[in-house]
Amino acid sequence: MTSNTLMTLAPVLFPIVTGFALFSQPIIKDRHIYVGVMTFATAAITFFAAFMTNEQLITLWRITDSLSIAFRLDTPARAFSCLVAFIWPLVTLYAFEYLRRRPPVDRFYAFFLSTFGILIGVACAANLLTLYLFYELMTFMTLPLVMHSQQREAIRATVSYLLYSLAGAALALGGFFFFQVYGVSMDFTPGGVLDIARITSENSESMILTVTFLTLLGFGAKAGLVPLHAWLPTAHPVAPTPASAVLSGLITKAGVIAMFRVIYYVVGDDFLRGTWVQTTILSMALLTIFTGSMMAFIEKHLKKRIAWSSVSQVSYVVFAMMLLNADGINGAVLQIASHAMAKGCLFLGAGVVIYFTLEGANYHYADQLRGIGKELPITMTCFALASLSLIGLPITGGFTAKWYMCSGALELGNFGIFGIVVLMISALLTAGYLLPIVTDAFFPGNDFDYSSVPNIRLSWNMKIPLLCLSAGAVLTGLLAGPFIRFVSSKIIAILL
Repeated sequence: MTSNTLMTLAPVLFPIVTGFALFSQPIIKDRHIYVGVMTFATAAITFFAAFMTNEQLITLWRITDSLSIAFRLDTPARAFSCLVAFIWPLVTLYAFEYLRRRPPVDRFYAFFLSTFGILIGVACAANLLTLYLFYELMTFMTLPLVMHSQQREAIRATVSYLLYSLAGAALALGGFFFFQVYGVSMDFTPGGVLDIARITSENSESMILTVTFLTLLGFGAKAGLVPLHAWLPTAHPVAPTPASAVLSGLITKAGVIAMFRVIYYVVGDDFLRGTWVQTTILSMALLTIFTGSMMAFIEKHLKKRIAWSSVSQVSYVVFAMMLLNADGINGAVLQIASHAMAKGCLFLGAGVVIYFTLEGANYHYADQLRGIGKELPITMTCFALASLSLIGLPITGGFTAKWYMCSGALELGNFGIFGIVVLMISALLTAGYLLPIVTDAFFPGNDFDYSSVPNIRLSWNMKIPLLCLSAGAVLTGLLAGPFIRFVSSKIIAILL
């Protein structure tokens, strides 16, 4: 096994193996030290692999002549893997403090660490079979995270998550068989792998378009795309906050990554451009953006409001991808990074408030956070910065991402203008459901009794992730140039 092969496989396999080792209780004594070391080691390995390996195809297991489990660290895989490797250790650090009051921690850390590797496996998959395998593994590996409390509501939410995920996976699996028959290769290839000559001669364009739509809809279930979105606002609020942060910020992006691979590496943008599939997916994305924003606006429960926000914000990426142009890809890349940072920060901030809830006080609802900024100034400042990024305030990552999306949408004519209007309405609704939380926290009014606010001492385990993620949500805007130059411009050069 060459060093390039080892370094490509290590970010995927190392956390899975070390995660399952947590079930060996006699061997591992100090869980926090073990989990911390293994998580940060995985992050270091991932960054090293991203910068030091080439894009060679690595076959882990060849099933048949045409089917294999294979990985490739191409530009999209490198970028998303680095994003995961940056956020995951921060959430793990936060979890050390948060889960002290929420056992059992051994099971949680085992599945949490293993999910780290599986998510990187989704990003680095070199063909549709590998992608589908790790996509399904991720569903089953995250079920215990959602069901952590084992309360009735958590079990119901887990069942909902499972059913929606399986329904989406079933649709995607159907596409796998058609793409195998009508493709010239099973490996992801820029521009697509379809045998256009055969499809044309057999008059199969309509069939392949229908299959493509169903496949995208199936993978869209993980991204919370309407109508397969209902699991997301149900599962996220009942999961422990560290799980909610990665479910919303990163794991929903697994659906986005899968859709991206199908659009640009299996079917090809040329085959989809101008078809009913492009128009329908764009329309569904806009419907999801508006629906998620409106539901978040009327929702009072804090974590459910943030979860509905994820329904909306992730579909920004779907909309950008389906524009099938350079500005759309720029917007998608920036939105993936900025949303992952901002939404992780929002969930961790909400978790801090919930963590310090006193008996008889209810800080689970957005309209009951008046004055909390006095005792949690760092938390609420970070919450404010992340909120501004989601709204799209200039200089933040959210603003730059939406700027490119709107520029790309203009290329679609009247439909694109309609899309821009929906994005603007969503931004106003986002301001409407996030900014009141911040203003109530810092400016509760002259008549507010500050003695009712609990005296809170926040540990650095919780402060550092909040500071890093809120800074990341802003820096993705300030450093948009390098992002575009080193990530999306390379993707565009290959795909368009």
